[in-house]
Amino acid sequence: MTNIDMNAEAGSTGPNLSYWQLVRRRFFRNAYGVAGLIGCLIVILSAVFSGFIAPYDAETKDRRAIYSPPQGIHIFDQDGNLTRPYVLGFREDMDPNTFEITFVPDPETRSDLALFVSGDEWDFLGMRFSTRLFGTTDGSFFHLLGTDSLGRDVFSRMIEGTRVTLLMGFVVMAAACVIGTVVGVSSGYFGGRFDMLVQRLVEFVKSFPDLPLYLALVAILPRRAEPMMIFIMFAAILVLLRWADLSRELRGKVISIRSMDYVRSAVAVGASDKRIIFRHIVPNTSSHIIVWATYQLPEVILLESFLSFLGVGVQAPMVSWGTMLNQVRDFQSFAAAPWLMAPVGMIVLSVLAFNAFGDGMRDAMDPYSND
Repeated sequence: MTNIDMNAEAGSTGPNLSYWQLVRRRFFRNAYGVAGLIGCLIVILSAVFSGFIAPYDAETKDRRAIYSPPQGIHIFDQDGNLTRPYVLGFREDMDPNTFEITFVPDPETRSDLALFVSGDEWDFLGMRFSTRLFGTTDGSFFHLLGTDSLGRDVFSRMIEGTRVTLLMGFVVMAAACVIGTVVGVSSGYFGGRFDMLVQRLVEFVKSFPDLPLYLALVAILPRRAEPMMIFIMFAAILVLLRWADLSRELRGKVISIRSMDYVRSAVAVGASDKRIIFRHIVPNTSSHIIVWATYQLPEVILLESFLSFLGVGVQAPMVSWGTMLNQVRDFQSFAAAPWLMAPVGMIVLSVLAFNAFGDGMRDAMDPYSND
């Protein structure tokens, strides 16, 4: 099929378009995929600029507001007039029947909100800043999503946790992608005894049940090690079993690609194996690798959150969505402070966004289909 025919099938009315131009145009015509891309960008930007978006540092404590409920933002005063955004403080009240301490809004402790206020210092690319996206004009505490058992702001910790959770996801996805690509492409291209040995290794790795093995390996991590060292070892454990699927899939694609005429022609003219692999084989598997990566990332986010929720993943003082959920492992904690479940919303948002983006990429990678 000529380029003109292919562009005609893809609905092109202008000059011939390259494959990636067709992919880009088809993707941006997919509203579901574009919505996923926007969601992904929101989550990623929240992680990159978490120090700017979060009102406080993750470890900043408001000791006068332990298990304080979320504070609503008001734009109307008591007379119903439109005013600048503000929040009301809380005062403790005791139920005379149950003797339960509750928080009641206190109109006398009003704090106005403003953009670009001075707050806790934060780092970005080695530079230190003290400007936060929003906060109170008088410097008092306010908590959009309440506080935890130590008086730490849940919203700030959730935004800070986005950085650790996404970093874990991208590190595991990238490492598994590289290992799976190298193993799968080399196994499918060279074949023979090398292919047989590699496939037996892949089958051995795939023979283990994922979750029990993860729990067993994580359980042997040294608890007295530095949090960053535990983070690296935890990421290595997640990579251990995630590259095998990609390598198996790529092996099958490479076996079919190496029989194509353009690969046979390259072999006939004396092209080296390195040139054939990097100029012909890998580029023709790139679409599959990209789609696999977009689906792998939300799976890693869910796995990290689950293991950290059980207390066997990321360790304090590092903050992730899973470590925050670790505080509500029992029904009593959940009943006392249901707002501590706020990271669930970020997990759902990120998983739906990356899955939607992956669906859009999967459809766009086949720009010549009529679906």
